[in-house]
Amino acid sequence: MSLPTRARRVFPYVAWGTLGLNVLVILWGAVVRATGSGDGCGANWPKCGQQLIPASPTIETLIEFSHRASSLLAGLGVAAVFFLALRAWPKRHLVRRAATTSGVLIVIEALLGASLVLFGWVDDDVSAARMIMVPLHLVNTFMLLGSLAVTAWWGSGFAPPHTEGKDRSIRWLWVGGIALLILGGTGALNALADTIFPANAAAGGAAGEFGATAPLLVRLRVIHPIVAVVGGLLVGWIAADTAKRGSMRTKRLASTVSIVVLVQFFVGMANVLLFAPLAMQVTHLFFADVLWLSFVAFALSWLGDPIRVRTRKTVSA
Repeated sequence: MSLPTRARRVFPYVAWGTLGLNVLVILWGAVVRATGSGDGCGANWPKCGQQLIPASPTIETLIEFSHRASSLLAGLGVAAVFFLALRAWPKRHLVRRAATTSGVLIVIEALLGASLVLFGWVDDDVSAARMIMVPLHLVNTFMLLGSLAVTAWWGSGFAPPHTEGKDRSIRWLWVGGIALLILGGTGALNALADTIFPANAAAGGAAGEFGATAPLLVRLRVIHPIVAVVGGLLVGWIAADTAKRGSMRTKRLASTVSIVVLVQFFVGMANVLLFAPLAMQVTHLFFADVLWLSFVAFALSWLGDPIRVRTRKTVSA
C-alpha cells in the first residue's frame, strides 16, 4: 500500500478527532473565562508564571494551564491534519486547501489567545480593546471549526461542490453563515458581561440593565437576544427552504439545524433566567458550536448534491 493511500485511510480519523478536540478546548476556554482564571499564569505566554509547567499552582493556575496544554494538543492535531493532507492529495486539491486554511486559522487562534493574556485583557478588564477582541476571538474560533469540518468532510470522501445552477442558494448559505458568526460574536460579549458583572445579571430589571450608570458592556446585553431570535429564524428558514431541492442526507441535516436552533432558544432562555451559571454558559456555548457545525455540514451536503436548481428558460421571439 502506497504512502498516499495509507495517509488517506487514516486521515478521516485524525481530522474528525481533531475537530472534536478543538470543540472540547473551546468549551474549556469558557470555563477559564467564567471562573476568572484568564490571568492564572499571570501576564506570561507561553510560560505559566516564570515556568513552562507551574510548580505550586493555584486552582486558577491549573484551569488556565490545562487550557493552554489542551490548546497545544489541538494545535498539534491541526498540524497532523495539514501534513497528512499534503501527503495524501495533490497540489490545489480541495482537502489540501481546507487543511491549509485550518493551519492558518489555528495560528491566528493562538495569537488571539496570547494577546488576551499579554495585554491583560482578562479577569475584570472592561476595556474597549477586550470588547473587540473577545467577539473577534469567537468568530475566528467558529471559522476554525468550520474549516476543520470542511477538511474532515471532503477528506472522508464526500462529494466535492457542484455549484452549477445553485447561485441563489449559495448566496443564502453565505447569509446564514454570516448570521451565525454575528450571533456568536454578540453572544461572546454577553458571556463576558455575565462574567464581569454577575451582580447586574442577577439584579435584573430595566434599571440595572439600561440605567445611565450601567456599564456599556451590560447595556449591550440586549443586542444578543434580538440577534438570536432573528438570526435563528433566518438560519432555520434557509436550511428548510434550501433542503427542498436536496438529497435525503441534506434534508436530515437541515432538520438537525432547525432542531438545534429550537434547542438553543430554550438553552439561552434558561441561561438568562438562571443568571448564567457556569454549567449553563458551557451548555449554551456547546449548542452554539453544534449549531454552527450542523449548518456547515448541511451546506457541504447541499453543495455536494449532484442536482441543478430549475432556472427560467429564455423564450426566443
